[in-house]
Amino acid sequence: MLAGQFLRAADFNVTTPGGALNFTINGVANSPTLTLVRGQTYTFGITNSSFHPFNILAPGVSGGNPTANGVLTFTVPMAVSNYMYRCGVHTTTASLMGAILTIEPPVPPPIQIVGLSVSSNIVLRSTGTNTLTLSPEFTTNISATNWFALTVQTNRFADGTNETICGRPEGNPVFIRIRAQ
Repeated sequence: MLAGQFLRAADFNVTTPGGALNFTINGVANSPTLTLVRGQTYTFGITNSSFHPFNILAPGVSGGNPTANGVLTFTVPMAVSNYMYRCGVHTTTASLMGAILTIEPPVPPPIQIVGLSVSSNIVLRSTGTNTLTLSPEFTTNISATNWFALTVQTNRFADGTNETICGRPEGNPVFIRIRAQ
């Protein structure tokens, strides 16, 4: 592999221009704080002098951590924690040669209603995950501020679709709203 080839595909390009005592990441100097998402995998293309090997202080790193030239792959652990990166040699100058890796929770996928049928029961089908809980509520007076919970008889997940079944409330007209949790 030619020098710099891996940099185009990396999520983060790490250098120490002119032997500086800080990392430049994606063109931002002075060892910037990075924000990463739990469960995601990131690549770090590293081109440094041998005096400043890049070191991620966290589990889930592969590719020869620390390294002065090469690619590190970091799969962010699901644990709720922040980590850091720093120079593998200059650990006493960590404030100059490193920074915090701020870890954020993953963004849940958007929920879409893909089906609604009303007979003696209300059957609601939606996209989401198997941890999604839908809470249907109803009112017979849209002007009122009181909404009442419908009793969910079944809430199951199969083939990427949630199916929530509840009894149909008495009254005419009936207005329904759905809350996702």
